[in-house]
Amino acid sequence: DHRDLHSFPTRRSSDLKKALIATTALVAAGFATTATAAEWSTRITGYYFLGLGVSDASNQDGVAVLRDGEAHVRAKLVADNGITFQARVELEAFTQSGDQIDENWGSVSGSFGTIMIGGNDDAVYNNHVGTIYAPGARIGYYDNFSLTTAGNVSYNRAGLGLDNVGINYVSPSLSGFKVYGSYHPSTSADNLTDSQNPVFENNDYYTVGASYNGDFGDFGFGISAGYSDIPGNDLITIGANASAAGFTVAGTYENNDNGAASSTDEWAIGAQYSTGPWTIAGGYADQEGVKEQAVAWVTYGLAPGVLFTAGVEYADSNGVAEIGRAHV
Repeated sequence: DHRDLHSFPTRRSSDLKKALIATTALVAAGFATTATAAEWSTRITGYYFLGLGVSDASNQDGVAVLRDGEAHVRAKLVADNGITFQARVELEAFTQSGDQIDENWGSVSGSFGTIMIGGNDDAVYNNHVGTIYAPGARIGYYDNFSLTTAGNVSYNRAGLGLDNVGINYVSPSLSGFKVYGSYHPSTSADNLTDSQNPVFENNDYYTVGASYNGDFGDFGFGISAGYSDIPGNDLITIGANASAAGFTVAGTYENNDNGAASSTDEWAIGAQYSTGPWTIAGGYADQEGVKEQAVAWVTYGLAPGVLFTAGVEYADSNGVAEIGRAHV
């Protein structure tokens, strides 16, 4: 890109060209020595949601049509020495004013764990357990996309979850236990300002956490705990889930200390039962004196990869109530 050359006015173009050639040769040599018998595999995946919603919120009252989708470009290579390289770019299915590219990252995994660099949710968010989701998360009680905006009732579990550019690390699993952490130089880069490249330190933040997931016969159990040091906010998040015989229950607790001699607590609990193509689920979330939300939904598998979901949600934020139902 010619813009890259103009971004280094104090460096002669010949020197820059030498540096770029040397860097390219080094990277190429590094990959060639470990992947001589392997090839990159690429594929395109994604999702698309279509639906109808009905709301009685004060400024969004009536019937609404919903569509949401993404195309995911994935690449993977497993080298002869067992090290795995991956890359992923997510593109929105319709033009957005702020963020056309969603998650975008590259990673390397091996016996040392996984190191990921790029735009992705932070490590605590990615490894948190304790939330049950409806397909597409358009209906939900916690960490969901609000069906309407009147009540501003969308919760955000653990950390930011905003695809901020950074470096994430997740350790190998040791009998179900693992630790993780991430560093992000800016709270805004790759959320609504994709043009930042490279991303320098400006309101940087970090996260650290640990989790356990295991199965004991037909009983499954998971727990996670994380700390997020975000400018103006210190978050402690705990999550847990348990499952048996088609039933799953999950709970989340988060404390947010905003540094202004006050803190807020929020908690959420959900449950679901799955049998054959049917799933019945619901949940409740409450943020101390600010907002609350209750949701129930049912999902039916029409065909492989095709699901129908219908549900109802009630939300109250600062006295503004809203109801919405149904999406496919």
